[in-house]
Amino acid sequence: MRSLPLLAFLAATATAQPTPPSLQNLIANSPFGSANQASGAPTANTPLEFRGTFVDNGERFFSILDTASRRAEWVSLNESGRPFLVKNYDPEKESITLEFQGRAMDLKLHSARVTAMPMPQPAMVNNSGAPQVGGGGAQVRPGPQPTTTEAQRLAQVAEEIRRRRALRQQAQQGNQPVSPIPVPPQPPSNSPQPR
Repeated sequence: MRSLPLLAFLAATATAQPTPPSLQNLIANSPFGSANQASGAPTANTPLEFRGTFVDNGERFFSILDTASRRAEWVSLNESGRPFLVKNYDPEKESITLEFQGRAMDLKLHSARVTAMPMPQPAMVNNSGAPQVGGGGAQVRPGPQPTTTEAQRLAQVAEEIRRRRALRQQAQQGNQPVSPIPVPPQPPSNSPQPR
């Protein structure tokens, strides 16, 4: 009789109403950047803009931007609970009709403004091995210099590598097994030691 609980579960989930997807996280964390970025001039004296549309599970959603607060919301057709209500969508004209503060408004899909950025010249290496940037005499700037403690640590690592190489070479020349030489003690550091 294992199938009886399974059938009860399936019957309960089949009668449950699907909930519309929550898009608040997408609005708060837009993949297209912050709402404070320049994004083209809004339509003259229009408090709302139609910014985008998509279809999910057969239901169409619309991105409506409040130009005063620069916040956008994704809503479906005839979805209540917002200061506006999308009444109609015309895919051929890429426009919507919505009701806002008791009046009907027709909004056309906002078109994005794309600007080209200048491409930097690729770095080339000359015969001396030094990097050289092509065009305009621009110079390659070195990265940040290490701090004093970082420089000391790097010097200690380099010294340890030289010491181990010398031991390996001695062992290979005399075919003798390498006897480990104790590593000199490290000076105490200010950072906490793992326990």
